[in-house]
Amino acid sequence: MRHMGSKRIETERLLLRPFSVTDAEIMFRNWASDPEVTKYLTWKTHDSVESTRAICALWEQEAWKPDFYQWAIVLKERNEPIGSISVIRTNEKYDWAELGYCIGRAWWGRGLTAEGLRAVIEYLIREVGFQQVLACHDVNNPNSGAVMRKAGMKKQGVLRRSGSNNSDPCCDLAYYSILAEELDRPSPAFRPLARRKQALTKEKCVEILRQEKRGVLSLIGDEGWPYGVPHNHWYDPESGKIYFHSGATGHKIDAMRKDARASFCVMQQAELSEDGWSYYFNSVVVFGRLEIVTDHEEALEISRKLSYCFTDDRDYIEYEVEKAGFRVLCFALTPEHISGKRVHEK
Repeated sequence: MRHMGSKRIETERLLLRPFSVTDAEIMFRNWASDPEVTKYLTWKTHDSVESTRAICALWEQEAWKPDFYQWAIVLKERNEPIGSISVIRTNEKYDWAELGYCIGRAWWGRGLTAEGLRAVIEYLIREVGFQQVLACHDVNNPNSGAVMRKAGMKKQGVLRRSGSNNSDPCCDLAYYSILAEELDRPSPAFRPLARRKQALTKEKCVEILRQEKRGVLSLIGDEGWPYGVPHNHWYDPESGKIYFHSGATGHKIDAMRKDARASFCVMQQAELSEDGWSYYFNSVVVFGRLEIVTDHEEALEISRKLSYCFTDDRDYIEYEVEKAGFRVLCFALTPEHISGKRVHEK
C-alpha cells in the first residue's frame, strides 16, 4: 500500500481535486443545502453556508495527509464543484477502501457521478494499491446502484437493517465492489468480439447511435421467450443514455418491469463495396438496463428530442406533444456494454 492522498484526477468532463475553504458557498448552493441530495446520506442538510465553510476548512487542513481521500467533483464546463467523492473508511489488513459520493441535483442523470467514481476506483487500485473498492446504498435509492454498476462494480448482496440515513434510521444496504483483477476485465455476461480486427471504436459506436434513427430493442418476454421489437430512439450525448417512447401498457412495458435487462441493436445503412455487388455495413449492440422516466416534464422533453430526429417542424412537434404527451411513456436504456463491428457481406 502506498498512500498518496487526494491527488488531482482528470477525466473527459471532470476535474477531481482537494477542497478549499473558498468552495464553501458553491458547495452550499450546488448540493449541500438540498434535502433531495442528502435524503439518503448520513450527514445532515446544511442549514447555513457557515456549516459548509467549517467542513471545507477541515477538509483543507486534512488535505496534506497521505491517507486522506476527499475530492471535489469539478465540472470543467462550469469550473466549479458540483459534488464530492471520498474514501469513508479503509481496511489495510485486507486492502480495501469504501467510497461515498454525492452530486448536485442539477447534474443527475448525465453519467457524471459514474465517470468520477470510475476514475477514483482506478486511482485507488492502480496507484495506491488497494485490492478492492466497496460502496453501498440504501435499497430505496436504486439510482445509486446504477452508478456503481456503470463504474464497473458488482452487486455483492444486501445487508438488512445495517445502516441509517436522513430518510430511514434503520435501512437495508446494498453492497457493491470491484476487485483489482476485475478492473480491466469485461463482464463475463458480455462476450468479446470473435473477430477483433472488425471491431469499431467506442467513438464510432456512439456516432452510429447518434446518427441512426431506428434499431431493434430486445427484452425477456413472457415465459422467458425473447421479445424483439423495432424501435426509434434518441441517443443523449450528455448522459450516454438511449431514450425511447411508447404507449403506457403492452408486452414491452410488462417485460421491462419484470426484468430491466435489455439489448438494442442498430445497423447502419450498407455501403456498396468496390466489387460492385457485395456490401459493407456497421452494426452496434448495446446491453444495459431499462428504466421508466417518471418525471412528466422530462418525458415531454424527451418526446420532443425524439421527434426532432424525424422533422424540424417545431410547430407540428409542439402540437403533437401537447395533444398526445399525457399518454406517452418514455424510458431509458443505460448502457453497461457497447460493441460494434464492420462486416463485409459476401
